[in-house]
Amino acid sequence: MNLQSYLKWLYILSFLFNISCNGQKKESPTLSTKQVKDKMEKIKFTDMFNEGTNIKFTPDDLNKTDSEIENFKKKLMLYNEQHPLIEDFDISNLSYLLNNETFFDLQHYTNSSWLQYFITKYKIEGSKLNDLMQQAIQQEDYNAVKILLNNNYIVSQKDLNTLAKTEKEIKDKVQENKTDGYESYIISNSKINLISNEINKKLYSYKVSDPDGYTNLRKDKNTSSEILQQIKSGESIDVLENQGDWWLVKTSEGKQGYVHKSRVKVN
Repeated sequence: MNLQSYLKWLYILSFLFNISCNGQKKESPTLSTKQVKDKMEKIKFTDMFNEGTNIKFTPDDLNKTDSEIENFKKKLMLYNEQHPLIEDFDISNLSYLLNNETFFDLQHYTNSSWLQYFITKYKIEGSKLNDLMQQAIQQEDYNAVKILLNNNYIVSQKDLNTLAKTEKEIKDKVQENKTDGYESYIISNSKINLISNEINKKLYSYKVSDPDGYTNLRKDKNTSSEILQQIKSGESIDVLENQGDWWLVKTSEGKQGYVHKSRVKVN
């Protein structure tokens, strides 16, 4: 075979080899569920709700044809997918859903139905919402206070103290309005009286409920602590502190001690 024939056959073989390679299916790499989630755009709560957002629409409006709502819905769906469980959710984020309509330079508003949305979605217990209630009272967010109370939030003496402190601060702000000559505190938007009525209605409506017919009032926050008194089921109590699993209460006889939160019910 001469050189010319050799080069010709070499060219043909090379051509056939390329066709063979190009005809083979290329395997596409398969990503695991974790890898897909890692590649997904990370959505933070503050990407949806923050101190500058103005969200007047509700969860029921998500199917409406509106560019703002559609963009929000995409973020919400991603957030829910990335944070499916209560363990994935930071309860302190709920503070971004509170409003303060008495502030003269208000830049933020969120429809309160979103607060109920996240409490329902993550099945957040009322006993975990203490800090949020304090803030809702201070910001005079009446709708938020009502939502928390309707989700089995137990009013405590601490809430009353916050209410009293807020009422005093409001009087000072009203006086400042008169002194400064302009309304930095918008009196017409004040909801403190409505909040006070709601909280006081709930304050004295708690009782002990125990399948054994009574529960033990204990000196400290555990079952091995000294028993101070036995409280019969149905007896009214005042809740002084409502944080953690053991709550500080006062009986009708005036004794103070701890009972497990599961034994406190609304009348």
